[in-house]
Amino acid sequence: MRKFMIAVAIVLIILVLLLLSLPFLLDLNRYRDQYLPILEQVLHRTVDVQDVRLTFYPTLGVQLRDVVIADDPTFSSGQFLTIPSVQLAVQWKPLLQRRIQVDRVVVEGAIVQVIRSAKGAFNISTIGKVPIPGRIASKQSETPDSVHPWLSVFAVKQFSFSGGTLQVEDRTHQPSNVYQIDHLTLNTESVAIGETARMKLQGLVMPYQMPLDITGRFGPIQANFDVPDLKMDGLIGKVAVMAKGKMFDGQLTGDIQIPKVSAPDLPPQLGLPPSVGLSELQAHFVASIFPKGPQAGSEEVLIDPLRLNLHFGQSTIHLSGKGTPRRFSLQGESPTIVSTDFPVSFPVHQPFLFEQLTFSAEILEGERLNLQSFRAKAFEGTLTAQGVLARLSPPLTFSTKGVFKDFSAEALVKVLKPSSLSITGNGEVEWNVTGVVPRSTMPNWSGPTHGTLRNGELIGFDLVKAIEDALQISGVLGESTGTTKFSIIDAKAEFEKDGIAIRELTAHAPNFFLRSAGKIGLNQSIDLQGRLSIPPALSDTIIRRFPMAQVVRQEGQLVLPFVILGTVQNPTLRLDTQILGKQVQKKVEERLEKVLQGDDQELQKLLDEGKDLLKHFFRQ
Repeated sequence: MRKFMIAVAIVLIILVLLLLSLPFLLDLNRYRDQYLPILEQVLHRTVDVQDVRLTFYPTLGVQLRDVVIADDPTFSSGQFLTIPSVQLAVQWKPLLQRRIQVDRVVVEGAIVQVIRSAKGAFNISTIGKVPIPGRIASKQSETPDSVHPWLSVFAVKQFSFSGGTLQVEDRTHQPSNVYQIDHLTLNTESVAIGETARMKLQGLVMPYQMPLDITGRFGPIQANFDVPDLKMDGLIGKVAVMAKGKMFDGQLTGDIQIPKVSAPDLPPQLGLPPSVGLSELQAHFVASIFPKGPQAGSEEVLIDPLRLNLHFGQSTIHLSGKGTPRRFSLQGESPTIVSTDFPVSFPVHQPFLFEQLTFSAEILEGERLNLQSFRAKAFEGTLTAQGVLARLSPPLTFSTKGVFKDFSAEALVKVLKPSSLSITGNGEVEWNVTGVVPRSTMPNWSGPTHGTLRNGELIGFDLVKAIEDALQISGVLGESTGTTKFSIIDAKAEFEKDGIAIRELTAHAPNFFLRSAGKIGLNQSIDLQGRLSIPPALSDTIIRRFPMAQVVRQEGQLVLPFVILGTVQNPTLRLDTQILGKQVQKKVEERLEKVLQGDDQELQKLLDEGKDLLKHFFRQ
């Protein structure tokens, strides 16, 4: 028995010594020199491994330290993949035969740099495709049955990627956009030819600090990395996402569904109002992940169709679209939208409706929105417009033109700020405006606009009464009604930084014609100067009361200079005494010429009439 125990002890010692000597008997670094050129040939990327050694704990395996895979030099001179440590769990019998058979791969702390070029191509798409001059041979045959290099990496019973970082740089815009997923974990099982694999992906999307948790399965896997069935579902932040699809010849085809998204579920950095959300998002997409042959240049993601409901408070817009991230067309419609549901505020004191709203638009490069058409019913009229948002983030630059036809002035005025005035009639407005919307200041815009209002009443402003007050001839022109009827009001204006410049405003009222110009400020202050023409019959009535009023008579009618001051809600009409004084002065100068020719009676008459006229018009 004693001899048996001694024999067992000797065997155990030999086994321990054998295990301890394996790292020296099996110099795995020579495998590095042997297999690296082969790996580089497969990947068409420069690969460097600092050290390869055999490990015993927690399982028999091979550890690779400081693994670096270079990027495609057409994208970057840096690294595509940097891994501090890779642990491969291997079977021990093949190892004794100088073969490595891997059961499990554990990758820790890796950094992956994905780059999308200005033309939309991804650097991952050239792995195994683009030869690198120098160390890597340029000849590589690829048959339909060849094993895809990515499958060579993941084709193990278990693959674990933990504590990693995925950096994505999108160069399709300048400056380029950079996104990152921290604490990235990827676990796969049963990745093998003919099997259906399982996967779990977790991470934190930065800079939004949005957790990512996705599970899925894909397979049966083909040797060329074709996957006839792929299903995934999970959470991006608090948003549930479901996807299914397939991949053939390096082209991924799939469908994405998102049942519901509300603004509180999204990162606050996006700045969406709490009332904004979407539901029933469905999108069918085609993406060239590993493009082959003639389609290698087609690396854009194609979405066709996209459907979703966009919610603003209690209002909903039904959207559909198709295209690529570079050029995406979008159509929308809604039976009714309430103004209070919009994410921007309107200067009104009560809600109003947009009805039968439809639009079509095109988004270019994610930075430009072309509004090709917009149509809606509002205030009993029809609004049609076109426009461009040159930037989709502050400061916004825009241009728009359109027309608002047959609207009810009464319905429009009712929703505006309270005023002592109201107005009736049917109107039309045309505009062609460009501008900038800074991040924190008032918008700056410029451009012409033309508005017309027909067959209405200005309630709360009596032009007859205003003229009598200005001339101080109460009751001469008729009874005050408190309103002013008009057949047409026409205004040609220009949007400016600090308000609206009225180039020409004309109004036709019974017995009166008004022409003016001036400014309406952003604070709704009003400053107009113009002339009021009074027809011959009324002119005679005024002149009989004040004979010297004929000094401002032109072709049988009085033409009185006036100013309109105050606010849009409470305007005041007054005679322009400065202009009127100049007219009197001119008339006096004409008559003085006669006096200088010796007409003493004309002199006395001039002095008397001028004194009375000035006393009347300039009395305050």
